[in-house]
Amino acid sequence: ATDAANRAATRPFVYATYHRQPRRPAYLLRDACTLIGGELVLAFDAATPPSASALERLLTAYDGQDIITGMRTPAPTSLLHRTHTALLKQILVSDQADPLLPLALFRAELIDLLPGDGELAPPLAHVYAVARRRNYTTAQIALPAHSAPTCPSTIGDVASLAAQGPARSTRPALGTLIVVASLWLLLRRRR
Repeated sequence: ATDAANRAATRPFVYATYHRQPRRPAYLLRDACTLIGGELVLAFDAATPPSASALERLLTAYDGQDIITGMRTPAPTSLLHRTHTALLKQILVSDQADPLLPLALFRAELIDLLPGDGELAPPLAHVYAVARRRNYTTAQIALPAHSAPTCPSTIGDVASLAAQGPARSTRPALGTLIVVASLWLLLRRRR
């Protein structure tokens, strides 16, 4: 994580911050935005940092967009991961291809779009979705799947998100959760 942060810090107009205490991602992003004001924020999860080539591709692709996110190609194929992604896209009303990838470059002015600390959706996915709806300039770039590790989705993550979703999305989300849980149990019994 330190190598990636140091590499990012060598780019003009990009600063890297590191927090030793565990905090919720939305809090960390809000804190970073207040520290640098008016500049760009390169956000990624230090627990599963992207490769230097993924960071370089993201920084190179920047062309004045308000937010640019990465998307792994090919996309992760786990059924649970795909269900988690679909649920996030439905709840956030978003077209983001890879909302579970914690990697984005965005203008610090978008601090107002960050979710509250109690939000279960990933904060970068939330910022992207709100920015897109408000007609900010957004972009997604393809990254090799191996260059940006994924945090595994759990049934607990999906269930918590489904329970928190807006009223119009809760019923379909719970139905999806039931189907996924049933398939998971069937697959587990066959092993």
